[in-house]
Amino acid sequence: MSEVYAMKKGYKPSTDFVTKVMEQVYAYESSRPSFTGWLVTHPSIRYILVGSGALFGILQTVSAF
Repeated sequence: MSEVYAMKKGYKPSTDFVTKVMEQVYAYESSRPSFTGWLVTHPSIRYILVGSGALFGILQTVSAF
């Protein structure tokens, strides 16, 4: 089992490996739309928010009488 994880002789990792990987991660994350942007622009979420606001408004009006 230990030979599976053993490193090859003469292997030297790149000195800027972490920097290269993190640049790729940042590029990927910046290309994705943010969750709040998705939440605001998604049609079904907007309908749910409008409907729940209307429902709460009606309930507040009914409780006033």
